[in-house]
Parts: sequence; structure tokens; C-alpha cells
Amino acid sequence: PSSPVLPPPPPNITVMPEKMEYLIGDTVAIQCTAPRTREKIQGFQVSGTSGWAVDVRTTRRTYVHRFNITGPRDAGVHACTYVIVNQFRQPVRSQDSKSIFINVRDHPPRPTLELNSSSGVTVEGQPLVFRCAAPAQPTERRFHFYKEKVEVVTGVKLILGDAEGQLQVAKSVQNHTGNFSCGYEEKTEGRWIPSYPSRDVEVIVREPASAPRLAVEPPVGVVSEDYPLRLTCKASRAAFRLRYRFYRNGVEIPEGHADSQRRDDGPLSELYFQQSPRSFGGKFSCGVEEDVGGTWVPAPRSDAVDITVK
Repeated sequence: PSSPVLPPPPPNITVMPEKMEYLIGDTVAIQCTAPRTREKIQGFQVSGTSGWAVDVRTTRRTYVHRFNITGPRDAGVHACTYVIVNQFRQPVRSQDSKSIFINVRDHPPRPTLELNSSSGVTVEGQPLVFRCAAPAQPTERRFHFYKEKVEVVTGVKLILGDAEGQLQVAKSVQNHTGNFSCGYEEKTEGRWIPSYPSRDVEVIVREPASAPRLAVEPPVGVVSEDYPLRLTCKASRAAFRLRYRFYRNGVEIPEGHADSQRRDDGPLSELYFQQSPRSFGGKFSCGVEEDVGGTWVPAPRSDAVDITVK
């Protein structure tokens, strides 16, 4: 009976440079050297516990595998083997080398991105302010902002510090609609290491609201003194919280004027007079303001309606 084919002795493995911890962007070289043997060497395999393996064909006794550290995937245990051709012209893989462990420092943690508008919806002409905050660390940092993964560098004002960065848009336009994110770089051992990106913040910039419509009852615009008069202001949309104003000859009618009653119901507001006041005729109009991120933004006033009180 034929004797079993024993695998050749393990190769020697070293890593260059030797470091306790590797940073993102480091270049690492794993050197695998086979012992001297009469058999012809066919190649090497270098593998890592994260699941990758590199096979190379060579007749040299030494193979060097170089790679860049891109993240935690490059960490872990690494080993290598070599292949020879024995006296029976069969390829035989060697025993595994000893294991070497590569410890990789992870990317800095993701920052938090906040927008001055909690809903993420605003109106053209309103400012946008993004705050990108990193976890507190006594390290030098620099911040970056992105829209749809493309860095924002023009048409904005950047205020940058070590713990926080701000992206300020003085007057938003509809082109600012999209997903924004941010990140930062941390200076470590003289090198800038990028953080994980923040979560996306969606921004929707709507066009300005158009003027509301004012309806009058009775519709002919002529009402007898002491008869009811109803003014109804209808907003062009209900995308935000609304508040209404009514005007007579360009002057705002105060709430409760002449025992009037106000009722606001979403996109509608009614101003009702149970008895039309004497000499209350004139040109009537209404206005709507939208609560856009805490700022009341007025729409143009409605067309004026002539009302005659007889």
C-alpha cells in the first residue's frame, strides 16, 4: 500500500509594518516565505478570516501581498500556504502558516445632522440651516456636507469648528429639494480619517403660495344694514399651519369687530357679521400666512371685493 502524502511544512508569515493598530488608509504588506525544498513551488495563497483569499502562481520562495486598509473588513486573523509539485507530479498544499492578527481602528462614529425646519418642508426664499454635530472628542476635525452624495461647496456659507459644522443657505430654491447628509474627518497621527456618514435628512422646497380667494355672502356684494354678512377666505393650499387676516380698505379688521365671529377650519376661514355695521362698505380682501419652520410666511393678498352696505 502507498504511504499517505504528508503536506509540506508551513511557510513563515510576517506583516510589514508591524503596528499595534492600523488606520484607515494604511498600506499593509503580508510576506509569505516557503522553507527551502527540493520540490518546485507552484504558488501561494493568502487568506483572511473576513472571507477573502488571494491565490497567485509563482515559482519564487517568497510572495508579498499588499493591500490598503479600508475598514474593519480588513481586520482579523490572516494566514498563508504554498503549493509544491511532489515526486508523483501532484500539487500538494502546505500546512497553514501561523496566524497573524491585524487590528484596525474603525472609522469615527457618524455625526448627527439637524435642519432648522423640523418637518424638512419649507418655501422658496426661506433660509436653510444644517447643523452637523460630532461626538465630543479633543481632536481636530473638518466637516463636509453633501446633497445626493455630492459635496456642497458653492452657493452656501460654511461655518466649521472642531465639534460642529453648519451649512447655511440664505434663500432656498426648489433646486435645494433632495437628501442631505454630512460627515467629518478626524486628524489621527497626522492623517485625516473620514467618519461614517450621517443619516440623510430630506428637504422639500415648495413654491410660494398663491393668493387666497375671498368669497362674499350675499354674493352680489350688496347687503342691507343690520342684515348678515359673511366673508370666506380660502387658502390656495394647506401644506402648513395657517393663520388668516381680513382687511377693509387695506386696514386689518380686528377680531371681534362689531360683534363679528371668526371660524378657522384648515384651508378656510370665515368672518361673520350677524348684523352688517352701518357705513361698513368698502373694498374687502384677505391674507394667509403659513407657518414655515416657525416663521410666518405671508402669501399675496386676495383680490379685493367691493361690498356696499345700504
